Amino acid sequence: MQPRLALYSDQEIPANAVVNRRLLTLIGAEYPRIGYISSAPDPARSYYSRKQAYYRALGCDLCVYVDSDVVEEPGLVAEMLDCDAIHLTGGNTFSFLQWLELHGMLPTLRAFAAGHGVLIGASAGSLMMTTSIAIAELSGDTPDPSMKNLEALGLVDFDFWPHYKSGAEHRTTESAYLSKSECVYACPDGAAVIIDGHHVEFIGAVRTFRHGKIDA
Repeated sequence: MQPRLALYSDQEIPANAVVNRRLLTLIGAEYPRIGYISSAPDPARSYYSRKQAYYRALGCDLCVYVDSDVVEEPGLVAEMLDCDAIHLTGGNTFSFLQWLELHGMLPTLRAFAAGHGVLIGASAGSLMMTTSIAIAELSGDTPDPSMKNLEALGLVDFDFWPHYKSGAEHRTTESAYLSKSECVYACPDGAAVIIDGHHVEFIGAVRTFRHGKIDA
C-alpha cells in the first residue's frame, strides 16, 4: 500500500482548518484513534494534553503516548501501531531522529506507513518522513555534531522546509542549501503537503524549489 501522510508546518493555528478537514478524509475512520510520538520526554504530559484537546475538537481520540523514556514499556508500541494514525511532534529534529534511531523505531514507522496507517507530522515530525533532515537547520534547529547519519524515514522524494516565509530563500545559508537540493517543498505555517498514495497535494501557499530555482 502507498503511504498516506500529512506534513504540517505548524499545526495549532486557525489557518489549518482546511488541512484538518483534509486530514480527516485521509484517515477515513469515523472516530480515529491516533498515537502520539513525542520528540522529547514530556513527564507532565503538558504538550500531550494540549494536543489531546486539539484532536478531540476534530473528533479524534489521541490515546497512546510514546517518548524515549517510555518506548520500552511492554505492549506500548503495539498499542500505538493499532491506531488509525500516528502523530509525530515538533521539536528539535536532530535529537528526535537520534532517539527514534536508537530505539529502532524507523523500521516500525515505515511498516506502519506501508500498511493501514496514516502518519501525521508537525514541523520536525514532518521532516522525519523525508530522506534527510539536514534542511532542519533552515528552521533554526541546532544540529548535533556527533550525528553522522541524517537519514530519516525516506517515505517521500522531496525535502520539506517548515515555517517558510516568503523571501527567506534569498539569505545566503538558504540559497546555498537550496541550490544543492533537487526538490524542496517550502511550507508556511497554515499550509501542508498531503500524500495520498501516488498523489501529492498542496494545501495553502506551498512553494516548490528545484535546484534553488522556484517554480512559477
